[in-house]
Amino acid sequence: MSSKRLTLLAAAVACLILAAPALRAADEPLPTLLENLKSPNETTQVQAISQLGERGENAAEAVAPLTELLQAKSAMVRAHAAWALGQIGAAAKPAVPALVALLKDSDQTVRRQVVRAVMHIKPGPQITVPLCVKLLEDADPGVRLRILAAIAEAGPQGVQGLIDALKDDRTGDDYWACLALREIGRPAAAAVPALTDKLQKDPRPEIRREAILALAAMDDAAAPAIDAIVAALRDQHTRTAATYALVRIGRIPAAAEPTIRANVKSDDKTLALTSLWALTRVHPEDKPLRAEVTEQLIHSLKDKDPLVRAAAAQALASLPPAPEITMPIWQKTLQDADETTVRYALDALATLGPAAVPRLVDALKHEKLRVKVIYVLGQIGPDAATATPALVKLIGDKDERVAREAVLALANIGPGAKAAVPALIAAVQQDGSPNVYPAAYALGRIGRDAASAEPVLTDLLENQDRKLALTSAWALVHIRPGHEVAAKTIPILMAGLQHEMPLVRQGAAQALGDLGPLARQAAPALKKATGDGDPAVREAADKALKQIAGS
Repeated sequence: MSSKRLTLLAAAVACLILAAPALRAADEPLPTLLENLKSPNETTQVQAISQLGERGENAAEAVAPLTELLQAKSAMVRAHAAWALGQIGAAAKPAVPALVALLKDSDQTVRRQVVRAVMHIKPGPQITVPLCVKLLEDADPGVRLRILAAIAEAGPQGVQGLIDALKDDRTGDDYWACLALREIGRPAAAAVPALTDKLQKDPRPEIRREAILALAAMDDAAAPAIDAIVAALRDQHTRTAATYALVRIGRIPAAAEPTIRANVKSDDKTLALTSLWALTRVHPEDKPLRAEVTEQLIHSLKDKDPLVRAAAAQALASLPPAPEITMPIWQKTLQDADETTVRYALDALATLGPAAVPRLVDALKHEKLRVKVIYVLGQIGPDAATATPALVKLIGDKDERVAREAVLALANIGPGAKAAVPALIAAVQQDGSPNVYPAAYALGRIGRDAASAEPVLTDLLENQDRKLALTSAWALVHIRPGHEVAAKTIPILMAGLQHEMPLVRQGAAQALGDLGPLARQAAPALKKATGDGDPAVREAADKALKQIAGS
């Protein structure tokens, strides 16, 4: 199984594991719910709206009355109505104009739910992008983040609208267009000429800086802007961004290197750090330089300025791996480091892969940082197998967050964590423990080496907690995908195709596909799922049908 498919399956099951308690079942008849939307009682209205939202695309009939409720006097009703329309998805496109009208609502929660709804409905970039650019001036950071995500999701289709916005220097749209293009990155390469023009001609330092950062996000596709970026090295407002961009693009002209070397001695610590980082990327074979730069960057993790610490951590994380040079420096730095230094060092340390694992295990002694350290070990994945004994000891930790992260880290390690199987089996058998679901999931990720868990997981297929039954079925498919397991798990996985959460439906479809021809009886349900309202579910169902057919 490819790592990409395993990641998708993991996301689906992890979503099921970590989700909040299931929403109240929407068991009222649809006509009753529609009638309750007209109630003068706000509580009755909100309850009806919530149940309709839980039905997702099956509540398409409610789009018109929910749209009317976007004009309700109550902000709570307006916010819930927007949320429900987003849950309904594509069928709620007729509600988009009314939703857009609420983007200037006086209530922050309403605005956030409206942006979320438009993102879920996906009316198309021709509507989304111009709208989003205009609304990026919203003072609410929560709305702003959702808008940037919506533009980035539109991808190349939204680029022309952003290029047009770059030409407007009166309303501030050009600033937000730069940020949005930066979010899209390389697929926005068509904007390189417009961004270059902005960099060369705009009198505002902040716009020139954002134009450079947008170009940097496009990597080598921004190569035509090299000369303009090199010129920006001489501008005190843009020289740090320009240095960063040259490294991202992958070309630092020889004529620019003396300027970068001079900037290493700058009183501007961020510029000095960025310049050091750039030099090591230009001369990766220069080991003395690499050692000197690494030592200075690690020392900067202790700086009082949080921006300097963040820049140092990012620079360290992006350096090419060279454990033989950097590990002795890390060991010396972290031996008696305070928690602040460790916190900023972890992300950078993780890039060293398996060579970093002993240091990360040592860092577990910092009790307040354990959750973060464990998470980083999980990010390293299979290469962190040597951390398995330390993680096993934390499965029963009194801090539930530590225990859960330890189990999920073992899941990411996969087969290399087979020594954890007995402890994970014990965790699965702890009724009421929040670790039951992630432990079952981890056993499935370990796979065939978790065969001793099969009896316990099989018993859980009959559990009244259908969430646990579905997680156990998924795990069994990955532990022993044979005839006997198929017979026991297929009905449960088929039921999973009806789950309210798209990621769970997607995971169920993929697990059925992994059973191949053994899951022939699920073909009708999968065929129905190819019409699912979520494109990822449709794709998974279609692929599963091909696997079942042996094609």
